[in-house]
Amino acid sequence: MSDNITEALRGILEEDLDLALGDVTRESRLIDDLGLDSVAFAIGVVAIEERLGVKLSEKELFESKTVGDLEDLIRAKAGTPA
Repeated sequence: MSDNITEALRGILEEDLDLALGDVTRESRLIDDLGLDSVAFAIGVVAIEERLGVKLSEKELFESKTVGDLEDLIRAKAGTPA
């Protein structure tokens, strides 16, 4: 199912973090599969706050292992059901 949070997160991954979305799934690991580093995490925190109005710490973002974990964290902070 696609919704605003899913679409915004995909946009952040593609536009802000320069990732090709072809092989990105909810199970994709942020560090091991997508190669995100500390700079990407910082950019991600800012982009998530700007686009979704959700405040995350870099620690919370770093503790998210997969794209699905990150989406679930954003949903929890936004009060939006999965």
